[in-house]
Amino acid sequence: MQDVLGIVGGFGGYATLDFFARVLKKFASESERGYPHIIMDNDFSMPSRTRALLTGEGYKEVVSAIASSMRILVHRRGTKARYIVLPCGTSHYFLPDVYQLVPEAEERVVHAVRLLGDDLRARGVKDVLVIAAEGTLYKHFYRDCLHDYGIRVSEPPEVEYQEIRYFIECVKTDAYPVELAERFCTFLQKYEEKDVVLGCTEFPVLMRHLMEREGMTPSDVYVWRGRRFHDPLTVVLDFLYKNMV
Repeated sequence: MQDVLGIVGGFGGYATLDFFARVLKKFASESERGYPHIIMDNDFSMPSRTRALLTGEGYKEVVSAIASSMRILVHRRGTKARYIVLPCGTSHYFLPDVYQLVPEAEERVVHAVRLLGDDLRARGVKDVLVIAAEGTLYKHFYRDCLHDYGIRVSEPPEVEYQEIRYFIECVKTDAYPVELAERFCTFLQKYEEKDVVLGCTEFPVLMRHLMEREGMTPSDVYVWRGRRFHDPLTVVLDFLYKNMV
């Protein structure tokens, strides 16, 4: 029987849509029957993950919502997800608490940040800049996770959170002003690291938009204006293709 892929959505509509499209592209097939069986649960009523991390407001509700989606994917009558992906970097912070509610999901979750750590270490990357949602940065989630892989992480300070929020909102609203590329480039010039982790799943969407606007074709590691951009979901897609084909 074919393995089933479960996607926990609701974190960002366009990021989830983008991941679904990338699954189809990764598993490109002459027939639709060649694609994996995919179950997706989108709960757009989920409280703000960023607010939950910054202030604690709605934290339990976020955990409960993620757990509810996972129950649907794991206990669906007739067809259960073998692998579960959360196309949101911030959501991974809540996983230890989610597993307290749905322990049977832990062995099924494809942990994007851990897979990224393995990939960066295999590539010999030692130092990275992480750009992510402000709650994720505030909790130093990527820094703490990637430390286990011998990778030093730099993070934008709190004074930059508003600018980061602007870039993320461009993707969430599907609005890309003409000055966006230069504004993003100016932001990056404040940091010396040449390897950048796209810790929020809106950022890969942004990067591909900027590169395609300049006539560039993204590869596994995006190269743009002298920097390399590492997308955790690219590594997740590689894992799924290896294990589901």
